Amino acid sequence: MYRAFLVARREYLAYITAWGFWLGLLITPFALSLGVLLPSLIEQTQPVRYYAVIEDGNAFTSALELYEEDGLIEDARAIIRQQASFDPQMQEEVALQAFEDELASGADVVDALTVVAPMAAMALPAEDFLLVDPSARSLDDLRPYLSGDLMIDGPAGPRPLFAVFIMTGDAPVYWSEDVVNDSLASRGRRVLERMARAETFEAAGVPLEILEQVRLNTPDLLVRSPTSVSQTGEVSFADQAPYFIAIGFSFLLWLLIFSVVNYLLTGTIEERSNKIFDSLLTSVSLPQLLTGKLLGVLMLSLTLISVWATLGTSFIILAQDTIPPDVAAGLSQITSPRLLVPTLISFLLGYLMFGSIFLALGSLCDTIQEAQSLLSPVIIIMMLPLLLLPVAISNPESTLLHWATWVPLLTPFLVIVRIPTEPPLWEVMAQIVWMFSFTALIIWAASKIYRAGAVHGAGMGEARNWFMGLFGRKPKPQN
Repeated sequence: MYRAFLVARREYLAYITAWGFWLGLLITPFALSLGVLLPSLIEQTQPVRYYAVIEDGNAFTSALELYEEDGLIEDARAIIRQQASFDPQMQEEVALQAFEDELASGADVVDALTVVAPMAAMALPAEDFLLVDPSARSLDDLRPYLSGDLMIDGPAGPRPLFAVFIMTGDAPVYWSEDVVNDSLASRGRRVLERMARAETFEAAGVPLEILEQVRLNTPDLLVRSPTSVSQTGEVSFADQAPYFIAIGFSFLLWLLIFSVVNYLLTGTIEERSNKIFDSLLTSVSLPQLLTGKLLGVLMLSLTLISVWATLGTSFIILAQDTIPPDVAAGLSQITSPRLLVPTLISFLLGYLMFGSIFLALGSLCDTIQEAQSLLSPVIIIMMLPLLLLPVAISNPESTLLHWATWVPLLTPFLVIVRIPTEPPLWEVMAQIVWMFSFTALIIWAASKIYRAGAVHGAGMGEARNWFMGLFGRKPKPQN
């Protein structure tokens, strides 16, 4: 065992002292944060786009502007609720009533929100589409502006025309060169639906004020659960946190395993191509070498986990004064043994499983190019959990997800996702035992392949012949 530890120390120090390891260690949290923030950043940095309306009168234009104002009002209400959850001195109902009073007095949305919460107005989403006066009344004349050949003046300076609503024909038409972004077209459909509803009420002799009264009298639907942690049963982030944490643990487990097992692959290929195996095997036995390599990279993985955990804990401590109580209660479940224990077991067995596979494949290859052809099926299998994780958030009790959890190569990642649904204890234990048994089988088979590659110099040709022999085909003799 001491010699295995020496091999583990050699492997660990070889990777821990490399500048690439520390660069990747620091870049990974930044890249993950950027991946979370990037969609909203892309949306916020989208330049203002102009659109025009051609109609007889201004019925559609007025309805569209009213719809956009109503949307801005809803955004302001959401911001007030969010700020009230952060500020214990701010009473949500009082703040919302003050906002409504400001609107009733004639203030616009930004001014009304500024009165209630001075700093909250900065959180209002910027206008993404601006209505401009069309420079022509026909589609043919507007085509150069839609194609970008000509610019149209507007509040943000000269820009091409993004879209135009033509309401003068038998049916309203939306024209735009952007065939992917349909957000403005969808907005137009909802406005037409609102106008049709108002016309129907008016034709039936029902006052239009009834529509606004219906909106004001519509009660909020309270979402509650018998398993909620709150006394009232109201669902909050604290109730949803176990699902998100489980998904996060599973993704980080995948990222960690996928990152560190590559060290085993590249290191083994380098040692095989440089004939370092011969020198190592004069000092240690093959089981000690295999154990030491797995143990050394496992220590590297624990270093990664320690650094990431320290960074995450430090961030939570620094931001604890700005975290709402329900979010803080949800984050505290990260250390829950119900989630943490299966995650640690899955990490250990998943690492041993895939680490042994990568070690075995690396022992058969002299170059990375050779390894890539063997790795393709393994990488495809490892990509499957990433395809299942987004679906698992909204469908954690799916039958397909349940059966996929029993697939040995997927079990380390998916068993964690099902923990928040509180499956029977015997099922979780059975999956862990099944995963342990399959891992032991993989390690046994990998040790045989590793011996053939490291000691006897077997390569891809021998591996191919062996697989062909399994299906009863005799390999062609090699010249």
